[in-house]
This record gives sequence, C-alpha cells and structure tokens, in this order.
Amino acid sequence: MRTPDEYTESIFEFLDQAKPDQTFVIDKITKAVNRDKFIEAVKLYIRSYAYGGGVEFNTDYTKIRKFEIPEEAIKALFKYPKT
Repeated sequence: MRTPDEYTESIFEFLDQAKPDQTFVIDKITKAVNRDKFIEAVKLYIRSYAYGGGVEFNTDYTKIRKFEIPEEAIKALFKYPKT
C-alpha cells in the first residue's frame, strides 16, 4: 500500500510486525510532538485494511492494541466457491 510519507510508512511497518495481544501506550512509543501524526497514521492503517488490520484504539486514544483476526473472518472475505 502507498502511504503519504516515510513516517506513515514506518508506522505501517511497525503495526505489521506487532504480534496479536500486544498493547502499546502511545506516549511511550512516540514523541509528544509526533503524537497527533502517529494517531493519524494508525487511523489510516485501520481504514486501509479489513478488520482494521487487527488494530484498535482504546476509548481515549492513549493506547493501541493488536488483536488476532479470526480465521473464519478472513475466509469470509474471499468466500471460496464450494466444489
């Protein structure tokens, strides 16, 4: 996927490499000056993939969590024809 800049690309790579059930406190993984840009990059990631790419915010946008997308949900995206 094309991202608008190198910073956003680095956030996409970070989220791609995160393991299911990992939780990150935003203020601990980004500088205060980049907080809003980081949140916007994560929101773009979530909008870009089915099931948000397995990423979600908590209610006050202070943490993100990577979750495992159930296999049934992934299969339903493709709806394989029955043989």
